[in-house]
Amino acid sequence: MKNPYKQSRRKFIIKSLQNGALIGGGAVLPFSGLASTVPGTSPTINAPRLPLNIWLSSNMVDEKLEEIKQISPEINVIKNLGEASKNEILPTIDVVFGRISEADLKKAERLKWVHSSSAGVEKQLFPAMMERSEIVMSNAKGCYGPAIAEHVFGLLFSLTRGIKEQSLNMAAGNWQGVDHQIEMRNLTMGIIGYGGIGREIARRAKAMDLKVVAADIRPMTQESTGNIVDELHEMGFGGFENVLEQSHILVSAVPHTRKTEGMFNEKVFNQLPKDSYFINISRGKVANTQDLMKALDAGRLAGAGLDVTDPEPLPQSHPLWQYPNVIITSHISGRSQYSHLRSQEVFVRNVKRWVEGLPLIHKVDKEAGF
Repeated sequence: MKNPYKQSRRKFIIKSLQNGALIGGGAVLPFSGLASTVPGTSPTINAPRLPLNIWLSSNMVDEKLEEIKQISPEINVIKNLGEASKNEILPTIDVVFGRISEADLKKAERLKWVHSSSAGVEKQLFPAMMERSEIVMSNAKGCYGPAIAEHVFGLLFSLTRGIKEQSLNMAAGNWQGVDHQIEMRNLTMGIIGYGGIGREIARRAKAMDLKVVAADIRPMTQESTGNIVDELHEMGFGGFENVLEQSHILVSAVPHTRKTEGMFNEKVFNQLPKDSYFINISRGKVANTQDLMKALDAGRLAGAGLDVTDPEPLPQSHPLWQYPNVIITSHISGRSQYSHLRSQEVFVRNVKRWVEGLPLIHKVDKEAGF
């Protein structure tokens, strides 16, 4: 009698594909077009999406470029696309790595996928992009997290250890101490935005003997995110306020969206314990600059560390430059010898997944903005 539970390996793989069981960890099956040859398979797992024309509007190292070419000889990679050739080439493009302007998008009639080489995508979510529902977007979520997390503490140390003042003394050749230096032990750091960057910050904060509390717009549990914070809250249901009331150090790690623009304002700064620090390494527009200066002037905040500002770049005449308890860097926190390589690696893996019809890593919700 035939065993009803016995099935061939080929049928098992096909069944697993249909149920999504083999989708995970960025793995790609070592064959192409399987689903296209078998009747009844899911329409989302169809024949390989080839040939494929990819435009690199951001730089890519030769090693990753070769990895893309090895995926299939039917993949054509275009880089250094000049203005003169855009009218001819853009209508043939299927995929963009990097950024595409609104003007270029109008010419890219065949475009189906944009992979942002950065985590932030707000500059590409212009009306024409939102109208093109057939275009999916992915990003470099988490790829810059380690560097940004280290930068958070660089900004913080500049304020808590008097390093900013000491560097000014050094430039003047003055051997002179500073009046106020603190340890961070037993302070509480609040992290708003608990994605890849927020979690990298939290891991380092715990090593600094800080209590760490975090809030995110998405519901999540400590168990599902590695138990690296003392408290994890949802932004609603009083979670945001709970974090603010505890935070001696408040860190913004939120993306810039319609909902987050200007969210760090006078009301928020007034809910922090007196003499707290505000660190912003996300986007300048999520903080109200005038309200930030008011909080500094009133002594509500002990200081602010800013890698991003609004406006950006910060004009030379802007009064924020003159605050002794503010340290400003020029939107460089994500830079390291590894950051761009991680971003490119995600794209290479996604090209493999795109060809096989598998879900993309770090797919962006265009409506939500991240």
